[in-house]
Amino acid sequence: MSLTSLTNFRRRLASPEAALPYAILGLGAGAITAVLMIAFRLALELPLEHWLPGGSSENFEGLERHWYFLLPVTGGLLLGLITSLVRPVHRFTGIPHVIAALHNGRGRLPLKNVLMQFVCGLTALLSGQSGGREGPAVHIGAAASSQCGTLMRLPNNSLRVMAACGTAAAIAASFNTPIAGVIFAMEVVMLEYTVAGFIPVILAAVTATTLSQAVFGAVVFLPSSQVSMVSLWELPFIALLGCIAGGLSSAFVIIQKQCLRLASRPPWLRLPLAGLVTGLCALFAPEVMGIGYDSLQNTLSGNYGLHMLALLMAAKLLATAVSCGLGMPIGIIGPSLLVGAFAGGAIGGVGIQLFPDLAAEPSFYVLLGMAAVMAAILNAPLAALLAIIELTHNLNIIFPAMLAVTAAHLVHKELFGLQASHQATLQAMQQAVRANPLTLALLRTSAAAVMDRNLRHVPQHLGHSDQALLLDTPPRWLVITNAEGQRIIVHREHWFPLISTAELTDDATLDLLAELEHRRRAAIFDINGTLMEALETMNQEGLDSLFVRSPYQRQGPPDEGIVTREALSDHYNLPIRF
Repeated sequence: MSLTSLTNFRRRLASPEAALPYAILGLGAGAITAVLMIAFRLALELPLEHWLPGGSSENFEGLERHWYFLLPVTGGLLLGLITSLVRPVHRFTGIPHVIAALHNGRGRLPLKNVLMQFVCGLTALLSGQSGGREGPAVHIGAAASSQCGTLMRLPNNSLRVMAACGTAAAIAASFNTPIAGVIFAMEVVMLEYTVAGFIPVILAAVTATTLSQAVFGAVVFLPSSQVSMVSLWELPFIALLGCIAGGLSSAFVIIQKQCLRLASRPPWLRLPLAGLVTGLCALFAPEVMGIGYDSLQNTLSGNYGLHMLALLMAAKLLATAVSCGLGMPIGIIGPSLLVGAFAGGAIGGVGIQLFPDLAAEPSFYVLLGMAAVMAAILNAPLAALLAIIELTHNLNIIFPAMLAVTAAHLVHKELFGLQASHQATLQAMQQAVRANPLTLALLRTSAAAVMDRNLRHVPQHLGHSDQALLLDTPPRWLVITNAEGQRIIVHREHWFPLISTAELTDDATLDLLAELEHRRRAAIFDINGTLMEALETMNQEGLDSLFVRSPYQRQGPPDEGIVTREALSDHYNLPIRF
């Protein structure tokens, strides 16, 4: 791509409505993420298949009993040592880090953080910690996509889109669920739905799913037959299941928040403690170790009794919530599905015993429990619904799952007044994000999309020839650099009357800064910055104007312009004064 073409490409990306350039970014982000997800999955599964009994990457239960405790504790000690060697700013990983970067960090995800995520995420999962691979996957996919955009010097608003594309592609490649990946990216990470935003994210998910299926095959993740609701009389029981799921998700976040109080403690203390808790839980229920999708299949097949399901539910919830709160670099989507599956299996078993003629198969309630707990923990009801549909290819669960998910969400949010798990982490890390419509709109657009390029640089002391040129083709803005190197800008309505009436001889000059009364000081602003960053800069500097320019341009006319607070207000038809 030539320099001119790349410059034009960047300019088009400044507006969120540039469909074709964003579609190209979506395809690229999906391909990059898919390759990394394939590598991450192989790096995880191949060693486990070699080490664990039976050649299964999930068979931690087949280990000798002493490894149930020693493996996660040793892994926690190793992770604590590795993390202690890294600066605190580079320890922040997972989905909360991606959300914070998209809303507070200009969409830039540092390379050192993603390297920490890759190494420590693998170490945690290889050592049997209670967690999923989707948290590391989302961080790796979003960061890789963002890094590619940074290398191309794309506008910051487009880096946010690329990170969202990486998120969707990571979920799609990890679970073979492209629709759920798209909705998860918009619902959990971007915190908004826009038509323009869907296009690149959809293409990223499709690309990643295609490449993942080419390597691992188009496998239905949870083949569960076409189980369905037997009678409408089951609806109250399904609502009860949703309420119980909401209680479980609330317990998860409460435990996590208590552990987050130790966030300021050194990692060599927190991570071994998390491994210790997982090891103790594994002594009673070794199924809590690792991702646990084999246990999920056993639950769907009805291989566990009621007491076993209750034990697995409590152990998995405790081990994962503690690990998440203490900073273990794991994902919680997988564990939330397992906790919901165990709860749904237990509740379904009770229902069949009480109402054998009315209740559906236990596997039906397993699926409902999975959707309900995932939706409540992540505050992602639509993503959870679509994930269960895509994981099972069973459309019969849509109607009852909607009721279960809604009940769980209401209990979690209204009865217990709790946030989503990742929001609790962000709050503890003092990285809370603003998701009001105006802030999101300002983040979607780059300063280059609204800046006024009709300007001209003039010297402070204006000569006769400069005066004639200005009057011949008067620009809207004059840019004057004073002796201190500050940019002073003046609008045409203020400079034109003065200059047009000034009578200058060939050797005379006019001191513009001494004569002009209505002038503005303007801070220098990077052309790749979003309008939200522009507004924050104005507020911090106490200004109403910015001089926008590209710090990287070496050839051609300079790409620069003026952004004012009035221009932002006019663009959104709102009085932007906060």
